[in-house]
Amino acid sequence: MAKQRITVCLPPVGPDGLKQAIEQAMAPFRYYREDRPHPDWVGEWDYWFVSGANCLFDVLPGHEDDPRLVRYDDWTNSPEDLPPSRCHGGPRGILDLDTPRAAEARRAADTWTAYQALADRYPPALRFRHFEERARFLEPEHAREAAVAAFREQPLIRAIEADPALEERFTFDPVRHFDADLETYVTRHVAAVLPTPALLTLDGRWVEAGGLDYKQMFNAYLDGLPGDTMVVRVLYHS
Repeated sequence: MAKQRITVCLPPVGPDGLKQAIEQAMAPFRYYREDRPHPDWVGEWDYWFVSGANCLFDVLPGHEDDPRLVRYDDWTNSPEDLPPSRCHGGPRGILDLDTPRAAEARRAADTWTAYQALADRYPPALRFRHFEERARFLEPEHAREAAVAAFREQPLIRAIEADPALEERFTFDPVRHFDADLETYVTRHVAAVLPTPALLTLDGRWVEAGGLDYKQMFNAYLDGLPGDTMVVRVLYHS
């Protein structure tokens, strides 16, 4: 059992009816529903809260005072003090989906370019997987240690690990992380800005998957929703 977030899409609904609408949309996927579709029924959740936390939405400038915006978090014990530009959900047409994606595109491009500039100053490095494979014939208790040591002997990796800021920016295994060209790298990172691990669509489909295909589908789906569709972040226990 664990908690994770889903983005719930609903027909237009006012603040007073929002939680009931979420409950109705989520109900078909409840663990303990009485009318189980089949004897082996296993649902998706047993309780949920309106909660965006680290996946809040941006509000389209000029709409910060719209009363339909969801500005409370049921999961927290104390009231939140959200800035006017952020929310847990609201009508699709007044959520700013483009600004965070554009910001991530710039950040990702800068990071990719900075890594390539640094890597060009050193001999080509190999990804960590290469050293894991090479050490696989060693005793299990020594294999990981030997792979890490050999990996860290590479000049590029030594340079990155010598600078905590570079290590945080470029990750432990940068050769793998930056294995794509600039366009592919940016696309991959931009696609990850908005999605939650699961999506509940207007027509009642619970979609849960990983990978770039799911993330791109998630973005395209939100982009194509009518402007008055309510889109809300929900934390559920599974």
